[in-house]
Amino acid sequence: MSDFNPAPALGLTEESSNEEIKNAAFQFVHEVGYMVFGTTAIDGKMPTARGLEVHYLDDAGNFYIGIAKGKPVYYELQKNPYVVGTIIRDTVKRLSASVRLSAHVTEIDPEKHPEIYTKYWELNPGTKALYRKDLDMFRIFILDSGEGEIFHLPDDDIVCRLRFCFGGAEVRPWAYVIDQERCVGCGTCEEACMEDVIHPTADGKYEIKHFGCLECGRCAMNCPNDAIDCSCR
Repeated sequence: MSDFNPAPALGLTEESSNEEIKNAAFQFVHEVGYMVFGTTAIDGKMPTARGLEVHYLDDAGNFYIGIAKGKPVYYELQKNPYVVGTIIRDTVKRLSASVRLSAHVTEIDPEKHPEIYTKYWELNPGTKALYRKDLDMFRIFILDSGEGEIFHLPDDDIVCRLRFCFGGAEVRPWAYVIDQERCVGCGTCEEACMEDVIHPTADGKYEIKHFGCLECGRCAMNCPNDAIDCSCR
């Protein structure tokens, strides 16, 4: 067994709670100020992407994005109200960190929630000036439920991966999980693991420590007993 000892991911560990991971991920994105979001094109085929600012506009720590009603992305969200977003940046000491989000969005009615729009315009006077002739052209969406991941790659190149969910959604399943009934304890997966995060359990079977998993799939490709399930197939 290797002495696997990954560094903390943005101050978090594999013992951190869902709320702690979600708050750290959101704060990381908020400090950057925007994410590159992907949506589904109107024809339902080619995905589209653009950078959008993200904001806290309430006391509950939710994320909001703003979009003009005439833009293609507005119509895309009307038809398919889901976004995926990602942001990558270097932290201190050349530590590379990223956050990924997949979320459902809901348009905020300005008549029912004028305080959300007031807060948005306070934070974005430049955008308000752009739409000064007709502020009703602008709409705000809340990312009301979804899941995401923090992926942290310190300068020692040891992977740190944490997942979270919010708004009643569920955490995305890990890509590779060893089925304890089918595992015969041969150890092939441990030898094949790129990050040395597969270890034997007390009963001689093997398990993956997903906090440091690269999700490359080499364990499943080399397992002679087809004992590793892949959720992405």
